[in-house]
Amino acid sequence: MRTSRKKMLCLMLALSMTLCLAGCGRDREEERQPAPALSMPEVNWTAPDGDGVIGQTRTATLYLRGRNDLQLVPREITLAPAEIHETVEMLVTTLMNVPADTEVNRWGGTRPITLYGEEPVEVSGSICTVNLGTAALQLNSGDFYKMCVGLATTLCSLDEISFVNVLAADQSVGLDVSGTLAMGSLTAHPDENLPVLWEQIEARRTPLGEDAGQTPLSSMATLYYPMTDGKGVGCENRILTFSGQTPRQLASGLLNAIGDVRKNQVGDAGLPGLDSLMVHEPLTSELEEGGKLITLSFRKDMSALLEAWQTDLPCLTAAIVMTLTTFIPGVSAVSIRLEDTPLTEVSGTPGRVTALGGLMRRNMFQSWLRGSATVYYVQNGELQAAQHPMNRKQTEDPRALLAELMHGPTERESAHGLEASMPSEIREDDILGISAAGDTLLVNLSEGFRSEIQTWGKDREALLCYSIVNTLGMNCRASRVCFFFEGKQQETIAGDIYWAGEFLYNPALGKN
Repeated sequence: MRTSRKKMLCLMLALSMTLCLAGCGRDREEERQPAPALSMPEVNWTAPDGDGVIGQTRTATLYLRGRNDLQLVPREITLAPAEIHETVEMLVTTLMNVPADTEVNRWGGTRPITLYGEEPVEVSGSICTVNLGTAALQLNSGDFYKMCVGLATTLCSLDEISFVNVLAADQSVGLDVSGTLAMGSLTAHPDENLPVLWEQIEARRTPLGEDAGQTPLSSMATLYYPMTDGKGVGCENRILTFSGQTPRQLASGLLNAIGDVRKNQVGDAGLPGLDSLMVHEPLTSELEEGGKLITLSFRKDMSALLEAWQTDLPCLTAAIVMTLTTFIPGVSAVSIRLEDTPLTEVSGTPGRVTALGGLMRRNMFQSWLRGSATVYYVQNGELQAAQHPMNRKQTEDPRALLAELMHGPTERESAHGLEASMPSEIREDDILGISAAGDTLLVNLSEGFRSEIQTWGKDREALLCYSIVNTLGMNCRASRVCFFFEGKQQETIAGDIYWAGEFLYNPALGKN
C-alpha cells in the first residue's frame, strides 16, 4: 500500500529532476507535450512472460487521384499495429487498389500497380524508398509523376516519414522523353494543384534538340554514406545543384556530396570530393538486358586512402551504388574499378556481395542499409538524446532498443562524451518479457537487473530509469512504461525512485 510519505517523496523527487536535453530527433516532436514524471498509481496488469504484440492501431490518409485530375482526394483509413516498413507496404498496396468511383480514378488506371522485388520498401530514419512493379513504367511521364506525388503524400501522413523515393523495377524513372530528368526525393503535397506541379517539373526539362549537359538541375536527393563503424550505410536528404543533367554530371555531383556528408560526420578526417580520386570521368554505357551502367575508375591506392579517412571500401561501394541507382534515371548497375581492375566482390560486417562481371546493383546492398533511433545516454551527469545507428527494421522494437542501451554508446558516441546509462553487467536475457496494454509498455526484468540497479547506486538510478522510459517512449509510440521484476512490481530499489505504477514519457526529466 502506498503511504503518504512515499507519495510526497515521489512528488519532491519529480520536481527536483527537471533538466534540458538535446534535440529529440523525431519529426513533429514539438506537437508532443512532455507529461508529468510521477510514477502513477498501482496497476492491475500482469507482467509479460515473453514478448507480445507491440503497437496500436493508427490512422493514415490515402491521397487519391480526383476525377477532375486537379487535386488529390484525401481519405482516412485505420491501420493495424505493425512495424513501420510493414505499415508502409500495407499503405502502398491499399492506395494502389482503391477502385475508381464518382470522386476518384484508380492510380494506374486499368494497369494494376504492384510492389516489386523481395524487399520493396526501405525505411531508414525519415526516408522511405518504394519499389513499384513494371506496370508503373507503362504510364506516361505526367501520370507517373502525379501517382508518385499521391504516393509520397500518403506515406508522409505517417509521423515517421518525411521523404519518399519511388523506383520502378529497381530503377529511378526519368520524367522526360530522353529519360534524363531525375525526379529526386518527394515530400508531401496535400493541397497542391497537380497540373501546376507537373508544369514545374516540365520547366526543368532540357528543351528538345538542346544538350542536357547545358541544363542545370536543382533537386532533393537521398545520399547514402558509409558508417564510421564499418557496419553499413546510413542516408540523409539534401538539395543538390548540378551543372547539367547527363548521367556523368549527376554521378560526379552525387559522389562529391557523399564525401561532404561523410566529412560532416568525422570532421577533417572525412572524405574529399570522391571525383578527385578518380582516374577519369564517370562513363555511361547501355546494358544488353536494358538499363544503364555507370563505370567509376578510382585510384589504385583507394583502399589505403579510405583507411586513413576512417572509411572502408565495401561500405563506400554500397553507398555509391545505392546513391547513384536511387537518383540517376535508368541506371540499373554500377561498376567500380581500381585503375583497370573491376571490383567483383566486397565483404564487410553486413555480409559479402559477389557481382558477376563487376556489375553491382542496388538490391545487393539493401541489407547494408541501417536506420537510427533516438537513444538516451548520459553526458555530464544528465540524460542526453543521441541519434544511434541500428538495424533499420528494429528501430521500433522495444527489446532491440533496450539491447542498444545495454551495449552502451558506440566508439564515435563515446568520443563525443556520451556514457552508458546502465551497468555493463546487464544483458539482453535480463529482459524476461515486453508487451503492451494500450499506450503503456509492460517491461518485465530479471532479479539480476534489479540487483544491478541497486549496485549502480542511488545517484544514477533516475538516469537509468528515464533512459529506458524516454528511449521506449520516443521510438515505440508509447506514452507510459510499467516495470516488473521477476513478475512483480517493486516500490524502491536503490534510492528514492518509486518503481511501482507507471512512468510517463518525458524527455525533460532525469537526474543530475
